[in-house]
Amino acid sequence: MARTHRSGERPLVPDLDVLVLGGGCAGLALALRLADAGGGAPRTHVVEARARYEDDRTWCFWSAAPHRFEGLIAASWNAFGVGHEGQLERYDCSATPYQMLPSLPYYEYALARIEQSDRVTLDLQVRVEGDPVREGDRWAVPTDHGVLRARHVVDTRPPAALPQAVLWQSFLGRVVRTAEPRFDAEAATLMDFTAPSSRGVQFTYVLPISDREALVETTVFGAQALGEADLTQDLDAALERLTPETSRSITRSEYGLLPMGLTARPTPKPWVQAGLFHGGARPSTGYAFQRIQTWAEACAEALLDGAPPLPAARDTALRRSMDAVFLRVLRSEPERGPALLSRLFFAAPTDRVIRFLSDVGSTADALAVVRSLPPGPFLRAVGAALLQTPQREVG
Repeated sequence: MARTHRSGERPLVPDLDVLVLGGGCAGLALALRLADAGGGAPRTHVVEARARYEDDRTWCFWSAAPHRFEGLIAASWNAFGVGHEGQLERYDCSATPYQMLPSLPYYEYALARIEQSDRVTLDLQVRVEGDPVREGDRWAVPTDHGVLRARHVVDTRPPAALPQAVLWQSFLGRVVRTAEPRFDAEAATLMDFTAPSSRGVQFTYVLPISDREALVETTVFGAQALGEADLTQDLDAALERLTPETSRSITRSEYGLLPMGLTARPTPKPWVQAGLFHGGARPSTGYAFQRIQTWAEACAEALLDGAPPLPAARDTALRRSMDAVFLRVLRSEPERGPALLSRLFFAAPTDRVIRFLSDVGSTADALAVVRSLPPGPFLRAVGAALLQTPQREVG
């Protein structure tokens, strides 16, 4: 059985093939795939700073085909809504249901696979205390439990300090239960632009688990990263608007920050970096789960073939350009954001928009998205970019 330490004394891990720094979504995605490979997997060890895993995140995505996490899905919808100026438009997505995956079942699933492996191990409450250092054909990584050595290092941790980004997606959500039916369990509300904000593009995101329970989030796409306290009043107002005159209880909260278009490429490292801040999130949307799983599959395949680990694949030039221009518009003209995002779904075929947002769109899908939007703001953004000193944007 694999060693999965959580506290107390830890024997030093012998020299490894792969050392994974960070056991979040990306680190566990890679580890569980290597664990699934059985005896042919490289000797892999994951170190994670947290003391225990909690239900601290919710990942959502459109599912175009069966996947390994089907049994962990908490809710699935064949329709979603986008609200603007008091009107909530509903769109069919039955061919690609919108699915909700809470983080704790994902963590537990990955940990169970690791526990069953003789080649993959994991330690909690281990803090990395410095950058990897090359020692011959190995990397030496200092931790608060000793030095770990491995042929390859995959660093999935977030940076110690927030990098510069074109925009930040700041969100605060609560799972609320009501005494009376208040939610439409048949459809998720992707964006409801009912609360204008001077801080950026703000909307309410509603994921109904039943007609009496939902995850309700306040989200802001803005130039500044917002803290939990900055979003609390708006979330309280959204809950009051959605669940008036009924008793309600809060069972869980979650808060997060997602970078939307890093404005400078990080200093290259001689080891692989992956995860949310290294190509794991789509710059224009923040959708990350499927991208991270795609990276984990490719990285695991490379390691199983005896090759070095892989970073996240770089987006196509077309996708990078479209995302960069769209983010510039949202940053320079945030007051137009609700109308633009609503029009995106209203004017383009829903299936094409979903494929585009899910990173599986064709050039025809991208062109359909372009045609659905008014050209003026985007031409101004392109013109402004040409007049400025170029910045290298990271997709």
